[in-house]
Amino acid sequence: MQAFNIHIGGRTTSVVIGKSLLDRLEVYSRRKLIFLVDENVYAFHRKWFEGKDCIIVPPGEKQKTMTFAEEVLRKMVKLEADRTSFLVAVGGGLVTDLAGFVASVYMRGIGFGFISSTLLGQVDASIGGKNGVNLDGYKNMIGLFSQPDFVWCDLELLGSLDQQELVSGFAEVIKYGAIKDLALFEFLENNYEDVLKRNFGVLEKVVTASAAIKTGIVERDATEQGERRLLNYGHTLGHAIEKLTGMMHGKAVAIGMALAARISSKMGFLAPSDTFRIEQLIARAGLPVKTDLNMEDIYNTLLKDKKRSGDQIHFILIRGIGDAFVHQMDLETLRELLYDLY
Repeated sequence: MQAFNIHIGGRTTSVVIGKSLLDRLEVYSRRKLIFLVDENVYAFHRKWFEGKDCIIVPPGEKQKTMTFAEEVLRKMVKLEADRTSFLVAVGGGLVTDLAGFVASVYMRGIGFGFISSTLLGQVDASIGGKNGVNLDGYKNMIGLFSQPDFVWCDLELLGSLDQQELVSGFAEVIKYGAIKDLALFEFLENNYEDVLKRNFGVLEKVVTASAAIKTGIVERDATEQGERRLLNYGHTLGHAIEKLTGMMHGKAVAIGMALAARISSKMGFLAPSDTFRIEQLIARAGLPVKTDLNMEDIYNTLLKDKKRSGDQIHFILIRGIGDAFVHQMDLETLRELLYDLY
């Protein structure tokens, strides 16, 4: 088991990576606990949740809306949740994003914590205090920064995860190596098969390394004014592809990372050999590296990206594997680069 703390704005979040972490909730037994639980996790661990106040979240991004958030809030009222109650999210990034948002607005804020059950959630979505819902298909357009009391990454819960969800989450792990850690990237090149086979020892190393990288970044830049923007590598184009196709988040981001690497190379920042290594690792993990979408459609969709500022956008480029930087790019320049790629 691995453990460390995140310190942001005078608050401390406990991060634990290990097995059988649900049992640690005995510490909170004196408080009224309400569980916001992914439907698949609930079915897989139904016996553990018996007798507990649970709100079940069906799978799919269609639940990550203000309408569903209102449903959750009404159910919390029916469960007589008060200001001393504590909301525990058990699930992937959709559930933790939703739980953090709901807990932060219910009675102007109650305590909450995350037990992350997906690889994507464990290495990315559950860490950093970003909470929110989508609006008209646009990712996380309504939300706030609010830190949970804890983030527990239970590796055993990955057993209830569909293989394609695991593959999708692996994209975010590749991201951390690409933007910050050449050693992690090289480890993934040599051990990607063990990650996908759910080898606990390898998973613990990968999740811990990824979570530590994100922790360091968000502690230095909690509200995404500078360094935290690096975490958006592949996401500007990925979010547009995700909206246009409905594909899994990680798979869309994988394409976005490949495109961003090619753009970095075309602009003279990244050696073609490193672009090849990034695309090769993405492909070996079973993730896509290209799309058949019309580039004009991608461009028009990314115009609604939160990272846009007027006719400029903060776009993440790579100088070398493990060395990313924020480049404020003219939108028309980005449009021309996209067309040059295909």
